[in-house]
Amino acid sequence: MYRIRRFGVVKTATVVAVMYVLVTAIVGVPVAILVVLAGRGRGIEALGPTVAAGALFVVAFYGIFGWIFTAIACALYNVAAGWVGGIEVQVEPVTPPPAPPVWGPTTATTPPTAPPPGWGPTTATTPPTAPPPG
Repeated sequence: MYRIRRFGVVKTATVVAVMYVLVTAIVGVPVAILVVLAGRGRGIEALGPTVAAGALFVVAFYGIFGWIFTAIACALYNVAAGWVGGIEVQVEPVTPPPAPPVWGPTTATTPPTAPPPGWGPTTATTPPTAPPPG
């Protein structure tokens, strides 16, 4: 069993703020584009820059306020964990998969003394025999 005793306030708030910015950008920017495209031909084309600026404002707003409220939540957690000991987490060790086989030259520095059997000229000293009659 492991225990989360403290959160690094600034580091955790920064990570969460970046996550907020990414999520709102992934959702907010396409929605803003759809709003601008839906307004074309209806005489409200002038709202395009306003919608784009609004989308950027929302992304920045979520990042900034996400950082602030996460920092407050981390600080409150650190105080509460000091009183009651923190959150306990059970973790399980995981063994990494085996390394893939290494193909290619070996690390030996001396070449083999003889070729594998069946390679190259034969070294037999007796001549081949004739097939039996029949």
